Amino acid sequence: MKELLISDVHGNLEALLQVLKMERWDHIYCMGDIVDYGPSPQECIELIRENAVSVKGNHDNAVASGVDCGCGYEIKELSQEVRKFSIEQINQDGMQFLAKLPIHVSTNGKLLTHASLDDLFKYLKPDTPEEEFQPFSDVKEDVVLLGHTHIPMDRIVNGRRHINPGSLGQPRDGDWRASYAIIDDGELFFQRIEYDIERTIEKMKERGFPERAVRILREGKVVP
Repeated sequence: MKELLISDVHGNLEALLQVLKMERWDHIYCMGDIVDYGPSPQECIELIRENAVSVKGNHDNAVASGVDCGCGYEIKELSQEVRKFSIEQINQDGMQFLAKLPIHVSTNGKLLTHASLDDLFKYLKPDTPEEEFQPFSDVKEDVVLLGHTHIPMDRIVNGRRHINPGSLGQPRDGDWRASYAIIDDGELFFQRIEYDIERTIEKMKERGFPERAVRILREGKVVP
């Protein structure tokens, strides 16, 4: 069985299409944040709805419910500015899909959630203290699939494996290429793949996105 792990697509249609074109899979698991930051949120919603099991991310929640995204201070103002572009482009069915996404899902022996268990905002990184993973201590699954940090991770805490495939559409580890992972018959592989980033940037500029949003995408990290 081949399982494709993606997260934090953030409206980047070109990155999503490239990964779907290059890979074969039996199941796709999406750990949330389908929208925001990128120029094609509606198209990404439709592809995820058709192909993947997905949970809700903090940006999905912010767009669909009009609440704060809980972003870090260094990116919060920008996230608020670009959210209007997502809201303008997503139709009613898309909004309902985002609103109804679950916080966590159990499937094929894996628990999917965006940040932490029943928490859309908590950052669990490769160097996060082990006690911060405590909410997962009582779940029955041996594998937890996460997103939110935009940083790939494969970490065992208290005998449970926690995997973050990184961000498909908005990497923040200094590498602009789409980040994702594959579990192929139980073996994990992290992947990076180039996509038509210039087309994504062209659409951002056409739609009036702030220049900082373009630079962050191109550099694969938060910049001033």
